[in-house]
Amino acid sequence: MKVQNLLKSFLVAVLLVSTLFVTNGFPSDPYPNRPITIVWGWGPGGGGDLIVRAFCRAAEKVLSQPIINENKAGGSGVIGINYVSNSKPDGYTLGATSPSPLIIQPNMRKTPYDPFTFVDICSFAAFNFGLSVRADAPWNSFEEVIEYARKNPGKFRYGNAGTGTSQHICMERIALKEGIKWTQIPFKSGAEPVIALLGGHVDGCIQDESLISGHIKAGKMKLLLSFSKKRWTKIPNVRSILELKGYDFFVISQISIFGPKGLPEDVRQKLESSFKKASRDPTFREALEELSFEGDFMTGKEYSDLWRSRYDEMGKILNTLGLVEK
Repeated sequence: MKVQNLLKSFLVAVLLVSTLFVTNGFPSDPYPNRPITIVWGWGPGGGGDLIVRAFCRAAEKVLSQPIINENKAGGSGVIGINYVSNSKPDGYTLGATSPSPLIIQPNMRKTPYDPFTFVDICSFAAFNFGLSVRADAPWNSFEEVIEYARKNPGKFRYGNAGTGTSQHICMERIALKEGIKWTQIPFKSGAEPVIALLGGHVDGCIQDESLISGHIKAGKMKLLLSFSKKRWTKIPNVRSILELKGYDFFVISQISIFGPKGLPEDVRQKLESSFKKASRDPTFREALEELSFEGDFMTGKEYSDLWRSRYDEMGKILNTLGLVEK
């Protein structure tokens, strides 16, 4: 009888141990214990892709695991973010994104995911967007452009990276507020409107600092207004849109890291604290400077509160602009 009891106790112990066992080790193994994949929903080589990769190299040092960067371009970030949403929520497949797939695309069209189900981990950098013109243009201030557009409806042509981008929406919100009309010239990439402006094919360009700062420094272009929440560090004499009387909107342009629904909170916290340390890495700080990004670390909660607070407002604006697909 004692032997039977001992045998039962042994079998129970074996069963308990087997339930704790997982394919990649034991639960006591610290996370992460294998490489992490971070998916960027656009193509390789752009400013956003480069800064994500620079950040990942810094994060590898903190997490002591390789980070694999994958590009899954298409649908203005929708394809990449949807891939992450369908991934196992174990912390080994994460996404890096701009705000567009979170607050613009779901308001414009039906997306295969609900952005409110994602788990925000942090944001670590931000684009600086702004309105620029050629150096020899007759306008030397934002107010002069507004006055020209008011007197010449539709004649001021501005180039941007496409309809439905955050810069396009910001320009049209300005037009609504000021009661003016200007003409958008959409392009397929961020570099094209800059080239068009330099060639005199458009009057203004709304693009990020990484694409226009070199031309401003060379004296070929001038910045008239920052569309970001603050002035550009490198051009501090040009105002932010929030400094204009009666303006309460700006381009949300953070790059964030998120996980799929169900990501364990202890894993999220480990990643957030590790990414915060990575954001202070000297090599990453150099990359921010070189690529003309702002270092703008926000916790998962801080960033989540920011973009979610703008979601409904964005839907109303897109509907007013006629950009919502029926």
